[in-house]
This record gives sequence, C-alpha cells and structure tokens, in this order.
Amino acid sequence: MSESVPIVDVTSSSGQLARGSLRTSDAIAISVSVLAPGMAMALNTGGVASVAGGSTPLSFVLGGVACLTLGFVVIGFTRRMAVAGYAYTYASRSLGKQVGFLAGWMYAFGMAAFVPMTMAGVGYLAASLLGLDPGYWILFFLIGMALLMTLSIVRINVTTKLQIGVAVVTVAILVILDLVITAKGGAHGQSLQPFTFSKTASGGFHGVFYGIIFGVTSYIGFETAADFGEETANPRRAVPIAVIVSVVFAIVFYVWTTYAATIGFGVNALKHNPSGWVDNGLIPVATRYIGTWFGKLIDIGALLAAFIVSVACATASSRTLFAMGREGVAPAWMGRTHAKYKTPVNATAVVATVSVVLALVIGYGFASANTGGPALTIYYFWATVGTLAIILVYITICIGGIVFFKRTSPRFNPLTHVLIPLVGAVIFGAAWYGSVYPVPAAPINATPYLTAAWLVIGIVVLVWLNRTRPGSVARIGSILGEEGGELVEALDQP
Repeated sequence: MSESVPIVDVTSSSGQLARGSLRTSDAIAISVSVLAPGMAMALNTGGVASVAGGSTPLSFVLGGVACLTLGFVVIGFTRRMAVAGYAYTYASRSLGKQVGFLAGWMYAFGMAAFVPMTMAGVGYLAASLLGLDPGYWILFFLIGMALLMTLSIVRINVTTKLQIGVAVVTVAILVILDLVITAKGGAHGQSLQPFTFSKTASGGFHGVFYGIIFGVTSYIGFETAADFGEETANPRRAVPIAVIVSVVFAIVFYVWTTYAATIGFGVNALKHNPSGWVDNGLIPVATRYIGTWFGKLIDIGALLAAFIVSVACATASSRTLFAMGREGVAPAWMGRTHAKYKTPVNATAVVATVSVVLALVIGYGFASANTGGPALTIYYFWATVGTLAIILVYITICIGGIVFFKRTSPRFNPLTHVLIPLVGAVIFGAAWYGSVYPVPAAPINATPYLTAAWLVIGIVVLVWLNRTRPGSVARIGSILGEEGGELVEALDQP
C-alpha cells in the first residue's frame, strides 16, 4: 500500500515563482531553446558521424523514437500535475521519494553539465569567427556567463522572447542548406542507405548506437517546458503541447538535416572516412553547395544557439534545485526567489558558479589535442557526462510512467502504457551502453565513472537525509502547482 502524501500548494510557500507568466508559445520556446537545433546540428553531428558514418541519420531516427516515447510519458504526468523540477517530482510520485530525490540529483547535475559545455562552444566559436588564438575562448566564456546570470534572473518571459528569436533564425539558416542539398541530390543522388546499419564507420549496430549518445544529446531538453509548469498558464494544456511540438519538430529537422549532410558528403565516403564532417561540421557541405559565406553564417548561428541553450539549461537546472531546496532536501536558501522577478536567483548562482569551476578544471587540467584543445575538450567531456546523467533520468521516468499509469489510469492499456515507455527505456539503455563500450579515448573514458560517482554521492546524501531530516524526505514531491496560476492574458491588461 502506498503511503498518503499531502499535496502542498505553492501559493503558501515563502519562495514562490512567477505563476502563470508563460504562454503556450513561451513553453514551446523554452523546450526548443534547450534543444538548440542550430548548435546541435553544427557541433554534435560530427561526433555522431565519427562512428555512425553514412548511417548518421539512423542514429537520429532511433534517438527520436526514444524521445517520442518519453514525451508520451511526460505528457501523461503533465496532465495530472504542474511542477518546478519535473523529473524530481514525477519520479517521486511514481517510484517513491528516494528514487525521486536521486532523479532530481542526477537531472540537476546533468543540466548543469550542459552549461559549461555549451558556453565553451560559445568561446570556441567566438574566437574562431574573430580570427583570434583559440586560447581566447576563456574570455568569451566568462563574458557569456555574466550575461547568462543576468538573463536567468530577469522575468522568465523576457528570456523566452530572446530564445525563440534566436531559434527561428538559426533553424532558418539550416533549412536553407537542407533545401539546397536535397534539391541538388547531394553527391550521388537520393538514397535510403543512410537509414541502414550497413554504412557505419565503426561496426554496424555498435556504430549506430554509439552515435545515439550524441544524437540523444541533441534531443535532450525537448521536455524542459515541464520544468516550468508552475510558471505556465493552463499548464495541463500548454505543457503537453510544448512537449509534442518540440519533439516532433526535432525529429523532422534533425533527420532531414543529417540526411542532407550525409548525401552531401556522400554516403560511402562517410563510411570510409567521416573526418570531413567530424573535423569541420557542416561547413564543408555549406561551402560546396552554397558558398564560403554561408559556412560563416552557420558558425554565427551555432554561436548564438549555444549561448541560448546555455541559458536555458541553467534555468532548467536551477528549477530542479529550487524545488529540492523548497522541500528541504537541498539547502533551504536554494528554494528562495528574487524579490522582484520571482526567479530562483540563489539556485541560478550556484549553477553558474559550478559551471565556471567545471570548465576550468577540464579545460586547464585535462585538455587533449585528440578532442580539439581546451574548449572542445570541455564541450565533449561535459556533453557526455550530462547525457549519461540525463539518460539515467529518462530511463527512470519511462519506468515510473508504467507504474504511474497503472495506478492512476482508469483505462490502463498495456500497449500504450507499458510497451511505449518500455521501448524508450530500452533504446536509452542501449545508448548508455554504447557510449561506454568499447571504451572511448581519454579524457572521455572517465565520464561514466564520474557519472557513477555522482550517483553514489547522491545515495550517500539520501541516507544522511533519511537519518537527519526524515520530515524533509517525507515532503519530496509533495509541492505541486496544480493550476499554474492566473491566465497569462490577464498580465497584458493595464
């Protein structure tokens, strides 16, 4: 028998977010900005191509299927509860408070890892575009972090307007490239071979599933609107719409872009030597099919997208820390909001500070020429760590969805409520396995151990909380913003 847990309404909390301040379009903007499609296609696809080769689009198809199943589960939860820190609350309400704590622990860590990753991308691209020595990445990194703090603290609906503007521009640039390459037929015409296992650069099945790790990295964040349930007007309608729009958009856009790039380079050429894509991203095909100037435009778009996703990941991570602090399983001061803007300023400061430290440690302590120097080592290292952590959370949410639907759905259907989440869990599990075996090169080979170490630390913290703060553990997942505040249209009235 499950224990009865009182639901605490957020309006009675001392730390209250700006409820009802986001429209459906804002929720979509948040999810799409964390996806950062411009950055994902410019910087992540090379990592996938290094092993998936000419089968790179297949890695993105399978990653998209897994995320689509996860989206189904997240929508099932969002129709019943609106929260800040969705993974933390959903896992606690389905699999128990201890699992919920660990889900929040790993999710906040994973999203925080994406902040130094993406901001290092900003530093690398800025130095490259300005023709400066690559060592200047740190200057642009620190400037970007200062801007991140400012944008993360001001009213969230202000930030989302900037996010959606950047997303539209960067996507438009890549759509033009996709249209041109597809219309010209690439190097050797249209082909379905990119959607088979036979064109990988590294071992068929392994090549595709190892490639999924960066494929999934590109999809991570499509569900981030669920983290802003308390700040969204009519969240039970708005958040599901945002989740389904963002994941369907991502699947279509990513598969099309990787397909266009694959036929642009040549399917068989990528199978034998994907270094052109790995080393230079989409620049070679942009230059070949449109012109050098368009390659520069793609770099500019990737820089802007990287900055926006860094802000979005910081806000997502801070909402989870805020939710945990508000319920007493993280320091209470993390559960406080800015007096004017009603944003989790303390949690945001923690995320920003930790991000700088993580970047400096990897960039100056473990940089490798094999991964492109300090900035790109930071990018690939923390991208892998963050993805490994988030994949564990995704698997947890998929399994939790089965339990939750079984307990709450009056029309429980094994096909939709068991098989669909299970498919997602299996694909995510295969991606996790494919990312750690065979063992990648240093320093990326340390990422599974770091992820596991963080999980072990979380278990130790949980044991300590059970012994010293049992009341706080009992409140895990109990604070819900069921109605999401007043309708946002009322905010437009004088």
